[in-house]
Amino acid sequence: MTKRLLFILSVLIFLIASHNTNAQIIKGEAFLGLNMSQVDGDEVVGFKKFGFYGGLGAIVPIYKKNNFTFEGCIEVVFNQKGSHQRQQYIDNGDGKTGEYDLFMNYAEVPVMLYFTDKQVTSFGLGFSYGRLVGLREYEHGVRTNVTVNSGEYNPNDYSILAEVKLRLYERLKLGVRYQYSLAKIRTRDFTYIDDSYTWTRDQYNNLFTVRLIWVFNENRDEFFREEYRFDGDPKFHRKAIERKLKKLRKKEAREERRENMNN
Repeated sequence: MTKRLLFILSVLIFLIASHNTNAQIIKGEAFLGLNMSQVDGDEVVGFKKFGFYGGLGAIVPIYKKNNFTFEGCIEVVFNQKGSHQRQQYIDNGDGKTGEYDLFMNYAEVPVMLYFTDKQVTSFGLGFSYGRLVGLREYEHGVRTNVTVNSGEYNPNDYSILAEVKLRLYERLKLGVRYQYSLAKIRTRDFTYIDDSYTWTRDQYNNLFTVRLIWVFNENRDEFFREEYRFDGDPKFHRKAIERKLKKLRKKEAREERRENMNN
């Protein structure tokens, strides 16, 4: 799995760094973000687990017409998921406090399709394959014997993705992504605190990600909406032209005053 991820990462770096004619249409991206996650089915409620999200991606244009574009994107991501619950009970000597923490590190390869309107707002849907590469679990403040290789957790996580991206400034974008597991990551038996009864639940990763994205190899013309350019319908930029002419007149007036003073 590690070799596969390194190969995909190498391909992405090559696509981003390449400067030949054919590669100019391919855009690269680097991103950093914050996860807010929970595990559905672990009896802990709320997106209270914060984690790191970061990686690289390559964007390939598929279709463009007027102000609308359709693009595909493949990424290599380091993704931290998990679950968190503070102490719920007073420790009466039995060590049971209700405190719970789950740390899961995934290496993932998301594949996304994006629809972009006027180079400003993008909407995306996709699929991701993740491999569990790190795991720590704490119950009642004590670390358990559960590890990546102990068998409790499925090492593979298949997820669906949805995202909205907004251009903040030129090549800088803000993305809000939602991710949910398609297959269970664990089946677990639970016992009530007084050992009166037990039950079984399947568990799934569930998380939101807020990330900042920097895009490479993007033409400057793509930063601006069509109505802000000076080659379309004049009614959209008459005011911009007037402002430009006003600045030129002021500059000419200043130069004329300097010449008069020198004479």
